[in-house]
Amino acid sequence: MLPLIHAVVVGMLLATGTYMLLQRSAIRLILGLGLLTHGVNLLLFSTGGLQRGIPPIVEDKAAFQGDISAFVDPLPQALILTAIVISFGVTAFIVVLFNQRNAIISDTDQMLPNDPFAPESDSPRPEQPPEDDYEYLEYTLADEYRREHPE
Repeated sequence: MLPLIHAVVVGMLLATGTYMLLQRSAIRLILGLGLLTHGVNLLLFSTGGLQRGIPPIVEDKAAFQGDISAFVDPLPQALILTAIVISFGVTAFIVVLFNQRNAIISDTDQMLPNDPFAPESDSPRPEQPPEDDYEYLEYTLADEYRREHPE
């Protein structure tokens, strides 16, 4: 009965993870990747057999007279540990990737109100054209010069 429950849980984790990977949201994609890797880890765990046994550690190989069938297979355990580390690294990389993408995208949200490079819908255009900056600066500087240097 336990292997059947284990198979159903693995199937549900893999199906839910695959469904969430296909979503457009970044959070759902990251959570789906986590569920998918948990399903794969449980699948690897079930390949080792759901049985109890002694750890495969022998102090003196020459003096060992027992049966090796009582040992637990260490390969699935090593694969699970490796898969956990790899899935953590991939998840961290994807989180950083989405963070960088959001940082680049949010730079366009901080545009100035009269930015000429902003898209048309984002930049409000004044009804009247602004006065010429060159003429304004020329007359202002001329007035300042006349005040400081009267002839």
